[in-house]
Amino acid sequence: MIITFALIGIVYALGLHIPLPGIDLEAFASPKYSVDSDMLSRISILALGLTPLFAALGLAEIARLIAFSWLKQKDEQDRNTVLGAAIVIVIALAVAAMQAYAISGGLGATPLVADNMTGFTMLTIASCVGATAFTIFLSDRIRIAGLRDGLWPLYSLPILLSLPNNVIASVEMTRTGAVPSTQWLIVAVYLVLSVAAVVVTAFLWRSACHEAGTIAEETIDPREILIWPPVLAITAAGYVLAFFAFIAPNVIAAVQGLPLQIIALAMASILIPLIVFAYIRRLEVKNGANIRLIAIASIIAFIQILLLVSGALVSAFIQLPLSPGSIGIIVLTITALGFRNWDTVEVEGSSEPHVSAQTAS
Repeated sequence: MIITFALIGIVYALGLHIPLPGIDLEAFASPKYSVDSDMLSRISILALGLTPLFAALGLAEIARLIAFSWLKQKDEQDRNTVLGAAIVIVIALAVAAMQAYAISGGLGATPLVADNMTGFTMLTIASCVGATAFTIFLSDRIRIAGLRDGLWPLYSLPILLSLPNNVIASVEMTRTGAVPSTQWLIVAVYLVLSVAAVVVTAFLWRSACHEAGTIAEETIDPREILIWPPVLAITAAGYVLAFFAFIAPNVIAAVQGLPLQIIALAMASILIPLIVFAYIRRLEVKNGANIRLIAIASIIAFIQILLLVSGALVSAFIQLPLSPGSIGIIVLTITALGFRNWDTVEVEGSSEPHVSAQTAS
């Protein structure tokens, strides 16, 4: 599994260095663009990254939480999950096409695309849709224990790939005196405590699932509850604020900056417990085990809120680009814990067997 993850990481890194067809490489080589080390990835065939797949899977996760009873009944009737997977793929490709259209318009107005270049929009859409289809293929190859899909291991890749540059930039900022060296200590303490908190939630959740009888001995606990609540909460808060920005732009403009960030953080903090307990509602537990499960869920929600708030504080007051953010820490830690169980045959809550030791490369 780790070898597969490394190979996919290499493929993903190569994709970030393949420019979209129609990009004028001579214009890109000019100092105006080459000085930006991230510019190539923004005009590559993987410019959209995981955004389309993330959007589709996020909608699917919300649907599972809201319409769980109906979906469960339907699944028990026909045991057919092909339609659901197809819908996710269609949504992801549609999102990719729309975002690629917007990218082509933006790039078309720059010197990076020659004036006589015809069909650039269609080439960009085709490239981005194809790249999204490829990321969907990769995500299906790297699913790990406890997680329904391979989005999160792929989500980890850009974080890991950017780590060397971030470390070099941090060292340079410290060397030139742009930031005090004490920020390294603050970031180190924050990272250690955050990772420890995520590990604690994972082990508490596993013990609670076993005690409640929601998983069998030979299965891994479903770990979506450890990742999706803060992600969905932040996403939902962003959508709500975007809606208000559309209907009342003057109000949102008046609270731009730190006040708006505080509002978004407060909204996400309110939503996290609701989403956590939506996951609890899906579980079938033994009689008398509800109290402990609810207590553990409350601890998980509290820790996720704490991680979200502390991550926002670190981002606001620490200039070193070392921290991957609260979501990044959660994803990296849960992914690493999933690799520990790479030889597990089945994942509870998954529609099909997980990668086994015999099939993992």
